[in-house]
Amino acid sequence: MGSSTPVKKSNGSSIIPLRLSVTNCFLAKAGDRYILVDTGFEDDWHLFLRRLKEAHVQFSQISHLILTHHHNDHSGLLRNILRENDSINVVMSPLCKELVAKGENDTTRKWLLLNRRFAVLMRGWRLLLSLSLKKIVPKEKLNTFPPYQMRTSDLVVTEETALRDLGIALDGKIVETPGHTADSVSILFDDGNFLVGDAAANVSIFQFLGAKYSAHIVTDLRAFYESWEKLIAAGARRIYPAHGSPFAVEQLKTNLWKNKSENLISYSPR
Repeated sequence: MGSSTPVKKSNGSSIIPLRLSVTNCFLAKAGDRYILVDTGFEDDWHLFLRRLKEAHVQFSQISHLILTHHHNDHSGLLRNILRENDSINVVMSPLCKELVAKGENDTTRKWLLLNRRFAVLMRGWRLLLSLSLKKIVPKEKLNTFPPYQMRTSDLVVTEETALRDLGIALDGKIVETPGHTADSVSILFDDGNFLVGDAAANVSIFQFLGAKYSAHIVTDLRAFYESWEKLIAAGARRIYPAHGSPFAVEQLKTNLWKNKSENLISYSPR
């Protein structure tokens, strides 16, 4: 993946993507500090350090770290980052708090693939992930990450929470956007930029296989599309997914409810 390039300012929010092996993490300028959204896999550490250096950002400049959800490609580096700066306030949903403490991707809710073509792709997921991380991923590590116990300085958000109420010097809010996982949240800035984690995606191969801007795995398809409706109603203009390139919100409007429940395939991540 390419290096980190700041996205030009749009009515206030300045977003810097940190492109890791699989996941896009993001920095957003908040006054003289930054907020970080997601972390990448545990094995992305050296790449994360390189991306941070390319962005000319120090760990000491990061005030908050927002987890869009608990999955290992979004929280795997959490403990590494806090070892560099333990004053960072971690922000997450109540369910994310429970799940990161377990150190394992949630399998208590059924994982559903969008269609049979994704079922074929997922048979080679371990190989694809190993190629992306440039190291062999043991089967037992496919869905695990270092567990994290919430500290008193960390923050839990529910429903809709204004960023300024969390001590973040930006106009915007965190909203619940379940569907990919039950604990998913997204960050909407007042200029319409929306950091959505896996509440949407724009990966070329996934689009070819029929994703229609959806994550390829959902746990609740209705909740997933209801989250899209929430994003649209909230005034989103540009979507920044954790996987793939940013895109205009019109793509969500065009593809709303396009994937059908009758095409979903049960998938066991174990």
